[in-house]
Amino acid sequence: MRPLIWLRSDLRTDDNTALSHATHSATRGAIALFIIAPGEWKAHDYAPARIDLMLRTLAELSRELEKLNIPLLIRTAPATAEVPGLVEKICREHECDVVFFNREYEVNESRRDAQVTELLRSKGRPVSAWDDQSVVAPGSLRTGEGRYYTIFTPYKKTWIKHVTEMGGITSVPAPNRQPQIALAPDPVPTVVPGFETPESISSRWPAGGPHALKRLATFIAQRGDDYKARRDFPATDGTSALSPYLAIGAISPRRCITAAATANTRGSKSPFDSGSEGLITWISEVIWREFYIHITVGFPRVCMHRAFQPATESVQWHNQPRHFEAWCQGRTGVPIVDAGMRQLLTTGWMHNRVRMITAMYFSKNLFLNWRDGERFFMKNLVDGFLASNNGGWQWSASTGTDAAPYFRIFNPVSQSERFDPSSDYIRTYVPELRSLSSDAIHAPWTLPPLALARLDYPAPLVDLSSSRQAAIEAFRVIKQG
Repeated sequence: MRPLIWLRSDLRTDDNTALSHATHSATRGAIALFIIAPGEWKAHDYAPARIDLMLRTLAELSRELEKLNIPLLIRTAPATAEVPGLVEKICREHECDVVFFNREYEVNESRRDAQVTELLRSKGRPVSAWDDQSVVAPGSLRTGEGRYYTIFTPYKKTWIKHVTEMGGITSVPAPNRQPQIALAPDPVPTVVPGFETPESISSRWPAGGPHALKRLATFIAQRGDDYKARRDFPATDGTSALSPYLAIGAISPRRCITAAATANTRGSKSPFDSGSEGLITWISEVIWREFYIHITVGFPRVCMHRAFQPATESVQWHNQPRHFEAWCQGRTGVPIVDAGMRQLLTTGWMHNRVRMITAMYFSKNLFLNWRDGERFFMKNLVDGFLASNNGGWQWSASTGTDAAPYFRIFNPVSQSERFDPSSDYIRTYVPELRSLSSDAIHAPWTLPPLALARLDYPAPLVDLSSSRQAAIEAFRVIKQG
């Protein structure tokens, strides 16, 4: 048997379920395929930074697969509708008996995979699909009534119970080296038209699964125990920064959680929820990712620009193009918000605490439609991942599952003072404010008019207090029916 391994968001040889099973069942060698899909990527608002990291990781993966005697073929499908025929054609040309792939769960991806499966089976070629994007298969954990979980805490408790009863997390065997076949790998393009990335962003994100594993090991050893204490301070190096590698599948969530659980030697009851506060907090964040994937499967409307809470579809968001553009450019007049937006534009990434601050300012103070903010993030984030991005934005906008109560709205100034007390983060990304004291820099509009006029910095777009109250009132009307 010669399997075709269709790679998508699983660009690694380590702990790759479909790759492992394919190579252990092969008898005549194996072939890998990756499809460049610019139309699909544009439709899904993939950021150039994400595509750039993916292409560079794909090149590294091709070299790793070559050591296993598995050639990686690169093909292009300008439109998603062309994918089924393309996969079937590759099978015919290279005498592949079966197609292996790891499932993707967004609505369009699920439909595409169903169409590929239907066509291949109609041609007498079986398909072997695997759950690999999360530790626990999405949708497999349900409430006692058989419903999908919609609150994180009970989901997490059930997740831990399930994994513990299964005997822990087991990684899949390493792929088998294959007999050589007379087929050379295709060159991996360095760029796809329409997704050009500045070198300044590319250089910040080294590519490849081995790098991701090394980054994981360094984080666990050097910062894991301190994660809970340091994770909310954007000026410090307190996070793992593994989200870009999880998004493209350069590392598996199983490896991440297993590494943290193994290091958590103080977890007397369970390494997932006892012991080192830093490590169990980080594990919880990875489980949050699983929860949001679970939501996309159980409530596919969130993949289609719909609010998780249907009642909030009636919110009359403001239509203020000037405010939207100022937010996109990091020129809102609120330093912590502007610092976050400029970090995004210059690095392709934004610290998670600041993501929450900027998203809540967007949806509650500016009262702009969260869908527009979600899309802007996706179009610029190197770690853009629909489930997490949508979940975070709907949390901030109070339209989603487990959402922030509509009456609890971050004050960006107090958030800034609390989590950037030395103002190092603001000074890094809003250099025109560097001369201000640590007291004034969080709210420069409180300076005397003459001092404010000397700064090349805009006045706030809205009053924080009155805009907060207006948002609360708008949601109160909806909540009261």
